[in-house]
Amino acid sequence: MSSALLTTGVLAFTAACGGGSDEGGDGGRTTIEFSWWGSDERHQLTQQAVDAFMKKNPGIQVEMQYRDWDSYYDTLTTQLASGDAPDVFTIEIRRLGEIARAGQLADLGELVDTADLNQRLLASGAVDGTQVAVPTGATTFAVMAHDGILADAGVEVPDDSSWTWQDYQALAAEISAATKDGVYGTQLNFNDAFLRLFAAQRGEEFYSGDQVGVTAGTIADWFRLQLELIDDGGSPDADLSTEVGATSVEQSLIATNTGAMGMWWSNQLGALTEGSGAEVTVLRMPREEGAETDGMFLQPTMFWAVSEQSDEKEAAAKLVDFLSNDPEAGVILGSDRGLPMNSAVLESVRGDLPPADRQTLAFIEKHSDSLTAPTAYPNGAGEVPDMLQRYGEEVVFGRMSPDEAARAFLDEADTALG
Repeated sequence: MSSALLTTGVLAFTAACGGGSDEGGDGGRTTIEFSWWGSDERHQLTQQAVDAFMKKNPGIQVEMQYRDWDSYYDTLTTQLASGDAPDVFTIEIRRLGEIARAGQLADLGELVDTADLNQRLLASGAVDGTQVAVPTGATTFAVMAHDGILADAGVEVPDDSSWTWQDYQALAAEISAATKDGVYGTQLNFNDAFLRLFAAQRGEEFYSGDQVGVTAGTIADWFRLQLELIDDGGSPDADLSTEVGATSVEQSLIATNTGAMGMWWSNQLGALTEGSGAEVTVLRMPREEGAETDGMFLQPTMFWAVSEQSDEKEAAAKLVDFLSNDPEAGVILGSDRGLPMNSAVLESVRGDLPPADRQTLAFIEKHSDSLTAPTAYPNGAGEVPDMLQRYGEEVVFGRMSPDEAARAFLDEADTALG
């Protein structure tokens, strides 16, 4: 999204709502600021939800700030440091602990009704025993499979209850070989969620205190797996893999009908289905031979949080409560920020969910007993994904061996964390 469009979006929404402070003629209403990142589609949905909130709460005016992902945290960090943070904002789990430990998040324990929320997922928003954030919804990291390309390659959707990484590699290579040029079995993925579950299959925790808990050998094997996907022809070469990896889900191989498999968050199934115009199936992750677990986990898609700096915490918390607990908000927002985690809201929207969301919900409910939820990460964890991507590219371009990249990543990560 361009900066011009983002600026226009903020100004247009403020003007439509009457804009400005109490002294600007807003009839004495309380004004709060709400900031988040996302696409134009997310903006439209969020604006509709905020409109509904203001209709039910005529004494509160919401001014909305929205940005693209690349600029969001730079702006938020500056706002927090200068004492000019928005009253309500969204954050992800990688940054939650760091912002909370700096004393920047309000205690929502007494301000938001959490009785009907998924308690396992809710605990992810607690830092040092204080409920500082409320998850927007639930998602999980999984393999997506393009049914049509699998059929074109003459292979069936794999049995995800038993497949291994060796099966995944072999299937990807088989699909690439059986389909026309420019169609691949899968695409690479250096997301830290992938490494987290890959390591869990070996009994290793991603974080141990304030340091990375994954061994250098496991990280090297993870890099090696992706390098072998290229060598076997199961994924594009290093140049194309890097190019595709830098794009959004809408430009992924599956969404553009040029790839059979990929790893994505379950709430992204709708975008993959809409982009490809095809049926896409959610699958459990492959596992290490002999592993007792696939390492998959239930992830808060993101969090609603209220700034400790806010002079209007009660009004801000009312917005968070509405977005989390009101069925009308649930209908409007759908699964854009993950499937609703309020049981009553989920039941109220279940029958109206689009097919992709129904499949995602069925997948999560089927495996919910085995899906653990993460706790807040150490300070500096927000830098880890870029590190993994950078060292992954060093490996696939042949500038570092998997072992060299693993050791270098650990050295850099452990310096940044804590």
